[in-house]
Parts: sequence; C-alpha cells; structure tokens
Amino acid sequence: MRVLVNASNLTKGGGVQVAASFISETLADRQGIEWHYALSAPVSRELAGLGFELPNAQEFAVSPARDRSVRRALLDYEAELKPDAVFSVFGPAYVRFASPHLLGVAVGWVTHSTRLAYAQLPSIGARLKALVSAIYKGWWLRFADQWVVEAENARCGLSSRVRIPLSKIGVVPNTPSSEFTTRDLPAAKWPGPGQPVRLLYVSAYYPHKCLEFIPHVAAALSKRAPDRDFQFVITLPETDAAGILAEAGRLGVAGSVVNIGPVAQNDLVDRYLESEICLLQSVLDTFSATYVESMAAGRPVVTSDLDYAHAVSGDSAVY
Repeated sequence: MRVLVNASNLTKGGGVQVAASFISETLADRQGIEWHYALSAPVSRELAGLGFELPNAQEFAVSPARDRSVRRALLDYEAELKPDAVFSVFGPAYVRFASPHLLGVAVGWVTHSTRLAYAQLPSIGARLKALVSAIYKGWWLRFADQWVVEAENARCGLSSRVRIPLSKIGVVPNTPSSEFTTRDLPAAKWPGPGQPVRLLYVSAYYPHKCLEFIPHVAAALSKRAPDRDFQFVITLPETDAAGILAEAGRLGVAGSVVNIGPVAQNDLVDRYLESEICLLQSVLDTFSATYVESMAAGRPVVTSDLDYAHAVSGDSAVY
C-alpha cells in the first residue's frame, strides 16, 4: 500500500510538531506501508532536527493556502505517485486530491469558535477577517472522503457547521510524542526560597492564545506574592514577542517575562523539565498537546476554565 502524507500546508505551531511526530513514527514502524511525504519547509526543518532523512519526500517552500502554483505542484506530485490514499495531517489541504483522502481537522475557528474567542480580537475589522477566513476554510474542509479530529466537540462542530455526516468523522485524541514516553523523566521539585517559579507557555502566536495577558498576570502576581519570583517563559519568534516584552517593561515586570524562541521537538522535553508549571490560557483550542505533554513531564497545568479544557484535563488541571 502506498500512502502520501500531506504536511505541505503546516507552517507553525502545534501542527508542525504533530506532523513531525507522526512522520517520525511512520519511519520507525512502517507497518508494511510505502510512505511518501509532501512537506512544508518548517516540517522539513523539524524532522532534520530530529535526525531523520526522508528520501521519499518533496518539500514545498510555500503553503498551498497562499499559492495556486503550489496547489498544482502538489496535485502533480500525487499524480506521479499514484498513492492508494492521502492523509493530510491537518487541513484545509486547499486541493482536491484524486486519491481517497483522510483529512485531519484542528481549526477551532471553524468547528467550535465562540463569542469569547472573537472578543479577543483587537477590532471589528479583525473579527470580520477571522469570520471570513473561517468560512473560507470551512468550505475547503469539505473536500475529503473521511475526516479525523482530536476531540468530540470538534467532531460535533465539524458536522453541524460544515455539514459533514458524523459517521464520516473519527476522533483520535492527542498524545505526547515518544520523546516524553521513552525517557526516564525526573520528578518535579518545587523551587526553594529565592528561586524563581517558572511557568512555561508553549505556543505559537495566535490571537486566541491570549499571550498579551501574560504581562498583566505577572504584574498581578508580583503584588499578590511579592516574596516570590514568578517567571513566565514564552516560545515566540522575536518579532511576535516584542510587543509582549515591551508591555512587561511598561508594567514594571520586564524580568518576569522571558522569551526563549520557538522550541524544536527534540528540545521540548528539556524545556518542560526546566519549568515548574505549564500554562495554557487559550480561549479556543481543541486538544492542545500541552496538556498531555505537561502530564507526561509531571508538571501541573494551569488553564482556562472552559469546556474544551475540562473535556481534556478533567480534574487534572487548575482552572
């Protein structure tokens, strides 16, 4: 059986890490399948950082979401391979594959967005843009043969909002990568007096992640617990972090917000182990890997008091 794994449209955030993790598992255990890969440049870099070489792969420098010529090239690649099936790790794929197509969906703005999520956007124009984008992505999500999501709320939303039969949508929960499950991870130790309490927020820069709130939380904590040094660790490119760091300086907590930049998959476990608490204050998620990675690393989770977070974490988080 020949399968084409499509990750050509994934350029940042958890999608890149999930794709790299999935592909690394296919390389470790091929299950009798002849795997081929359509990769974005960020996914290729992530795999290279993990030490993998992919002879059966084609890299696409630009996402098919942004370039029609890339869409044609992706379809040409499929026509050349003639796969028995295509699996797009996360959609939309922005092409209509001729082969049977399994499409992963983790687009919360399409499947289960809320007024609260839209309220985090900075202007009416930004909200209209997000709405139009969700409609456009929802239209493209229709073009597959079967779909897979990470949680039941996404399954129900995909069915009701995009009009896809529930019988065609499967649920596969998220999971930590093998980096978390094959290492002997030390137990967490709470820092002593004078040592910083580090709160790790692993995230790309998305409006619904509410990263701009962090300097204000840091300022409030410094007043409530002046004898404790709380340090918020974020993982953003410098350009995305600049405004957050500037706000921290304006509020007098510049030393309490630290940006370490994007974290590669093979460094992720160590970043968790260097922290005492994992933070996820998003207002729109499906099943962030942060939850299961935090638990695998033995770090407590502080997260938003919202339905999606309770569905994933139950009584294993502080809300």
